[in-house]
Amino acid sequence: MCLEGRITAFTAAPVWQSAIDSLERYPDRPVVVDASQLEHVDGVGLALLFDLTRRGAQIRALSPNLVALVRRYDPRDFASPAASSQGMGNFEQVGRSAARVGAYLIELSGFLGECLHALFHRRTRRLVKFRDMLDIATETGASAVPIVLLVGFLMGIIIAFELGLVARQFGAVIFVVNGGAVAVLRELGPLMTAIVFAGRTGAAFAAQLGAQKVDEELDALSTFGLQPIGFLVLPRILSSILIVPMLTVLADVVGLLGGSLVMTRFGVSFLQSYTQLLGAVTSWDLSLGLIKSAFFGLTIAAVGCHQGLSTGAGASAVGHSATRAVVASIVLIIVIDGVFAVLTS
Repeated sequence: MCLEGRITAFTAAPVWQSAIDSLERYPDRPVVVDASQLEHVDGVGLALLFDLTRRGAQIRALSPNLVALVRRYDPRDFASPAASSQGMGNFEQVGRSAARVGAYLIELSGFLGECLHALFHRRTRRLVKFRDMLDIATETGASAVPIVLLVGFLMGIIIAFELGLVARQFGAVIFVVNGGAVAVLRELGPLMTAIVFAGRTGAAFAAQLGAQKVDEELDALSTFGLQPIGFLVLPRILSSILIVPMLTVLADVVGLLGGSLVMTRFGVSFLQSYTQLLGAVTSWDLSLGLIKSAFFGLTIAAVGCHQGLSTGAGASAVGHSATRAVVASIVLIIVIDGVFAVLTS
């Protein structure tokens, strides 16, 4: 076979088909391709040369620059793997999943280390502007207040109603205030607020940074000497650490109010609920919920920004990053909440 002239996307189709026909016509005979008259190839022409090499043809007299490109890849790397005679077992699937989770946690820990280093680095710290943090806090916090109030109020109503139905059988309705208040302040308030924040803001962080990466805005920032972590990530992380505890306080207040409304149906007045509440909870219950919510905010912002910076090419990659950010944030929130529950029990 002889290749000559220019092989581009407009001229490669008939040449490619002719080459495949020749290889199939003489499957037992060696095929030698003379490329001494080949003047130019584009990406499609290079793919043709690589395909011929993969099919066993010997290409001779190829110009040195094209030889370097063709030989950069080993055709054996593209060979289809042999079908496994036995499917993957359950233990192997669990092991592979655990390995992927472990690798992701290590990668996320490295990202947090970079953020911490940037926070204490004098040059990077100058990129963090208070006005940027205020704008992000307003966008993520103020707009989330209505949904947090609604979820917190319904959460207080539900937990008080369910506990009240059980406690009424034992004549201990008044102690529903104790259980509901501790559950709201220590667990449900921070947890539900974090889940709402992850669904709204964690996905938004991933989508924003992902879109900027797809549009090559992050590369432009690096070209101008601005590190994306200091300029884009740190303001979001610091704002989330401050905003999530504030939203948690609102959720706690409306949750306790919702529980008090339900208690009136069981014959417990607002004054009785208030008096019982003062003796049931301590400052540690509220402080523990706020500490947990600060960790939740750090986790949500870190996961969202990490997924955004890890976005691949294409518009669909932005949606995938946002989805992964929400799922990973919620899972890590529950894990962190379980760790706090074990350590503080």
